[in-house]
Amino acid sequence: MDIIANVAQKVEELLNADNSGHGFEHVERVWKMAEAIYAKEGGNKDVVALSALLHDVDDYKIFGQTSADNLTNAKKIMQECGVEDAIQKQVCDIVYNMGYSKLLAGIRPKTIEGKIVSDADMLDALGINGIIRTLQYAFMRCQKYGKPIFDKEAWPELNLSAEEYKKSDRRSDNCINHFFEKTLKLKDLMLTEEGRKKAIVRHNRMVMFLEGFFEENDVPEWGKFLQEFLSQSSKEKIAS
Repeated sequence: MDIIANVAQKVEELLNADNSGHGFEHVERVWKMAEAIYAKEGGNKDVVALSALLHDVDDYKIFGQTSADNLTNAKKIMQECGVEDAIQKQVCDIVYNMGYSKLLAGIRPKTIEGKIVSDADMLDALGINGIIRTLQYAFMRCQKYGKPIFDKEAWPELNLSAEEYKKSDRRSDNCINHFFEKTLKLKDLMLTEEGRKKAIVRHNRMVMFLEGFFEENDVPEWGKFLQEFLSQSSKEKIAS
């Protein structure tokens, strides 16, 4: 068994029981998407594959902040699988510098491999799979915190800091608001040309879902809010 396959097996074992939308099915899609973007953008294929496989094994939402800060599981898996030190360093740098909460703190990957994996991860937060994962995470949090899927009186907070974004005690912290507070913004945050192309299609699918959700729940004020949000996002993109 080669090193990549061995790492994949250990990641699958670690994340197999996850029900938050960050399990191995998500990792496999990110891995596949990262390799597809790599084929267009270039870079080091092994670094891309390993970073994609390991990007969630220390996610603070699953393993806690200490694990996220130290990349405990990523380092352990790479050492056990015999990944060479230079590659380990590159992978740790990528994993540590990617993710939406890091982006809110002004931290983003700088290497082409990091940009590829970041885009692949964000692409899996978009589109149909993104909708499913958002609902999956929301159902888990409904059970854990009693969070609603939608609260028509609690509007999204559109300019959250990294620390505010992580807080689970915000009234605005629910499934539908998550689309506004994060996922609808991702289209304009891609770091590669290939990522930007793929994001547009998936973004539009999410918009259609939300339009239907607000129509079926008879909340036209939310449909109007969505259109104003999209219009403002377009203006900001043109201005930049």
